[in-house]
This record gives sequence, C-alpha cells and structure tokens, in this order.
Amino acid sequence: MRLTRKILPSLVLLVAVVIAAVPWALPETASFILPLLLIILVFILTVQRGFELPSLSVFAGGLVMDILTAGPLGYWAAIFLLTHTLARLYRDRSAPREFGGLWVAFAGTAIAVSVAGWALASLYFVRIIDWQPMVIASATAIFLFPIIAWPMRHSLGLTNMAIFARRR
Repeated sequence: MRLTRKILPSLVLLVAVVIAAVPWALPETASFILPLLLIILVFILTVQRGFELPSLSVFAGGLVMDILTAGPLGYWAAIFLLTHTLARLYRDRSAPREFGGLWVAFAGTAIAVSVAGWALASLYFVRIIDWQPMVIASATAIFLFPIIAWPMRHSLGLTNMAIFARRR
C-alpha cells in the first residue's frame, strides 16, 4: 500500500511527460504551453493527501522531458523541482480546504516558476530571450488549473470547489 502511494503519482507524471513531449505542431508563441501545463500536475500530485510524489520522480520526469524535447539537460528538471518545492511549502504550511486558496497558491507558483524558467533560459542562451511564450504558457496554466484540479478534488482534501466560497 505504501509503495502504491509513491508509484501511482510517479507513473501519472511520467505518462503526462510523454504526452506533453509529443510534437503537436503548436505555433512558436505557444511552444511552452504543453510543458508548462505539467507544473499543474506536479503541483496537484504534491499537494494532494494520501499520495506522495517523490522528489526523485519529479527530477526524473523533468530529465525525461528534456531528453524527449531535445532541450537543455536539466531545464525542465529544475522547473519541475521548483514547482514541487513550492507546492510542498504550501502543503506543509496550510490545510487546503477551499479551492480559491489552492488556485491562488498555484497562480503564485506558476508566476514564480515562469519567471525562473525565463531567467534560466536567458542564462543558458546568454541573451535575454522572448518572454511572451512563457507568459502565454503561464496564463494558460493558471486558467486551466480548475479544469485539471476538479477531478482530483477529493484527494486534494477540498470541501468546496467554488472559487469564492462563503464562510459561515
């Protein structure tokens, strides 16, 4: 049972990485959308209760993404590990009971990860790269978060999926 708690999230991440790495013929401005959507999955699999996504699986998933997309080795691994670290901080310091708080935490994570990813890519290419593809991908990830998080609401410990829940 304990082994399943770690293997299942790792397998889900690996399958998602392979799907996101397929060349879908997206325009250049949308080139970061599929890979950056994976941070939603890393965030959700890290925050959810009852399962555990090991850091080693997150790192391996990022390396597989780097290899499959022929990108700089370690780029997506660093982005996924940053997402994992921020999600663990959120999970350890709060009890996600309402969706609004979880979405805001993810939005902050997505923005931080996008800025770090842009800066890392700029350092790698030794020039300031175009920031628009990363902003488009980050905004898309924030917008699509509720659609991807909704099926996992019970394992996330959410009691209310309303964006602005009324407190009684």
